[in-house]
Amino acid sequence: MWKKTAEEIKTLIESLPEERKDAVMPSREVFKRLLSSAFTLRKVPGIPNRLIEEEDYHCTEEEAAEAKMFLDRMFRITSKESLIEHQRMQFLGSVHYEQFMTFWKGAPLFDVNELKPESKANFEDCKQKAENFYPLVAERGFYAFDISEYIGVCRVAYACGLISEEEYNEITDRFVAKAQAFYHSFKEYALSYLCGGYYFMASECDNEGVDRFLEIQKRVISMLFAENAPWSNYAWYKPKEREWAQIYPGNPGCFLTKAAYEQGIGYMYRDEPSPDHPDSGWRFFHGDEPEDYVNNVDNITIVSLNTICNLRPDILAYLEAPVGCAYGWNGTDWVKES
Repeated sequence: MWKKTAEEIKTLIESLPEERKDAVMPSREVFKRLLSSAFTLRKVPGIPNRLIEEEDYHCTEEEAAEAKMFLDRMFRITSKESLIEHQRMQFLGSVHYEQFMTFWKGAPLFDVNELKPESKANFEDCKQKAENFYPLVAERGFYAFDISEYIGVCRVAYACGLISEEEYNEITDRFVAKAQAFYHSFKEYALSYLCGGYYFMASECDNEGVDRFLEIQKRVISMLFAENAPWSNYAWYKPKEREWAQIYPGNPGCFLTKAAYEQGIGYMYRDEPSPDHPDSGWRFFHGDEPEDYVNNVDNITIVSLNTICNLRPDILAYLEAPVGCAYGWNGTDWVKES
């Protein structure tokens, strides 16, 4: 079933139009709203019309009361704190996918045998199912569904006055940066959205329910790419200055050559961490630096692993590999050295 679903999603995405040359470059605020377009096509109690991309909506007092009841009833959201907690507790598809990738790449985040038998069986089952989507989304994972749903909920919370404009931007800005790190078009974003949505709903519904959900979401995505629709009219946002997303937690340091930063990372290995500073042991190179270049401290910079993940998101899956592991980029994938 999952393999068939992956093929259906792939077929739909391939049928969608590419970004038009005359597509409008959105402002950052418009782009943030565009990320939630799939969510905002739904009718929300207390908000009379669809939340559009061009501006925010502000409820009347009566509308606000109805929208707040909706947020409480559907998501148990009654404050800024519960809104943040909702994101932490509800949107776990991306977290699961990140964990699965470390196993698919042979650098597991943890020893699955340490789990209780029931938890282990559930983890293995979910991992096997999600793997059907890996050929489609790779490191882009399921982030798009989580981003769309959460920004959409935040827009409703802002519309009804549950949070201020400052709080809305404080909460949602990091998801804009994350979308920029992992996606480069609305087609890539739509692909991740559909795969992530299916994974999320599969844990909530029976087979009939999740298939019905997928058909609805496929229609939603098609509508967003129709002529003069949001994802057809607007281009993927490109900021004037790069924004750095929070991708890897903890962020211990690592060594990065200037050549790797300027020309791209093509080789990496994990050494024993240096005791002199918070060091992960990871060393990143372009791949063709001569020995005298590498031995010159002026050509080496210390950065966080989070910076590495922003430069090369596909490295995220390998960061739990043990000391002694080395990988080279062959133009298609990372290859482990024996």
